[in-house]
Amino acid sequence: TVQVEGNEYYGESSITAWIQNDDLSVNTLYILFKYNLTDADVPSGVESMSASLVNPWTVKITVKEKEMLGYVDYDGAYLYFDRNGIASLRTKEILEGVPYIEGLEFDASEVEMGSVLPVSDDSIFKKIMDVSNFLTKYSLDPDRLVCEGEGIALYFGSVEVLLGEENYENRLAQVEPILEKLRENYPDTAGTLHLENYDTDSESVRFVPSE
Repeated sequence: TVQVEGNEYYGESSITAWIQNDDLSVNTLYILFKYNLTDADVPSGVESMSASLVNPWTVKITVKEKEMLGYVDYDGAYLYFDRNGIASLRTKEILEGVPYIEGLEFDASEVEMGSVLPVSDDSIFKKIMDVSNFLTKYSLDPDRLVCEGEGIALYFGSVEVLLGEENYENRLAQVEPILEKLRENYPDTAGTLHLENYDTDSESVRFVPSE
């Protein structure tokens, strides 16, 4: 018998089927050896799996799932990828706390689970990770995160925030104070906040209302 703990994305039956897809898995000691002492294959959305013996007939598998960086539309479902851009999980469910990434262009016919998404420039994944980390740091919750060329844009209601390709911490630190001023002085005004060239020496920030 196999017991599973630590799983959130994967169902217990999926993990059990993975374990049992090995003729020798009827032997509990073999499972202990395989998942504790060898570099055993694990599902693409799993960081690691370890095994412990509950009794001579029962093994407990402890699953550590990957932290997903984002997800995109793919083949009628959602495709989640990790911080390295590796396609890790395909599901029709939306996982809480994982951002939907718009505008990430890749060749859907070339996607392989367990491999990096086939984008033209994989530095985009580092940019998404940096932006995500600083969004958390500054308690920002955009409605949308969009890859635009090699840069990133965020949407807060009807305000588009262009972040460009670098210097994300300094730029994101400005967002909440600026949005607050916009709400005070230009309530309900749609437009674009240009931070793509902002750095610590910048004296002003440009907001362009939509026509």
